[in-house]
Amino acid sequence: MMTLNDMMPIDSTLVKSASITCAEAFKKDPLTIYLIPDEKKIVKLPLGFEYLFRMSIAQKSELYTISRHCEGVAVWHDSRIKPPFDAVFRGGDLLIPFQFGFRFIIRSLSVDRFSAQIKRKFAPEQHMYLAWLAVHPDFQGKGYACLLLNQMLQRLDYEGLPCYLETQSYKNVSFYKHFGFRTVYSGEITDTGVPFFAMLRDVNTVPAMAFSNQLSASPA
Repeated sequence: MMTLNDMMPIDSTLVKSASITCAEAFKKDPLTIYLIPDEKKIVKLPLGFEYLFRMSIAQKSELYTISRHCEGVAVWHDSRIKPPFDAVFRGGDLLIPFQFGFRFIIRSLSVDRFSAQIKRKFAPEQHMYLAWLAVHPDFQGKGYACLLLNQMLQRLDYEGLPCYLETQSYKNVSFYKHFGFRTVYSGEITDTGVPFFAMLRDVNTVPAMAFSNQLSASPA
């Protein structure tokens, strides 16, 4: 049985492949469509994820995939680890977000503020934050999302650390409930019409388990 130690950490050599996986998984997500309504700019989505991946690496986040093909990826932020002050700059080209237009910048800042408010209210002081869980459409239905999620949850139970996440998908809410997550907030992102669910998994709520259904993508 594969454990978290058997997972492949995502480093700089895998950033491009991991970014393509996320872009394909998230391109039809309600939040993506709200942030980037111009279909011509969606093709630049991998560039945006490359920046986010590099910034996550600089923040000392934990990034895992199944293999070098990056069929599925998971990005975890540990609240106990304070990211370096220059992580944003170490992410790379700071102009990348501007490639999606001024409206994207304004909307992203507003969504980030909303997300931060919800997180401050409902996430414990110490927790693991599941920032992204995504599986490339070509590999969905093979259990990769379950594998990526299950291994980390087993470790968190051992460490006694709760897990927090956010999603914009009703289907994902149902999926996460099978792993012991409960919904602590449900509604819409202010002035967007985009659904928003905050979910929390307390320590040892249920044993982490394999689950047959497949998650396409879970944004945060």
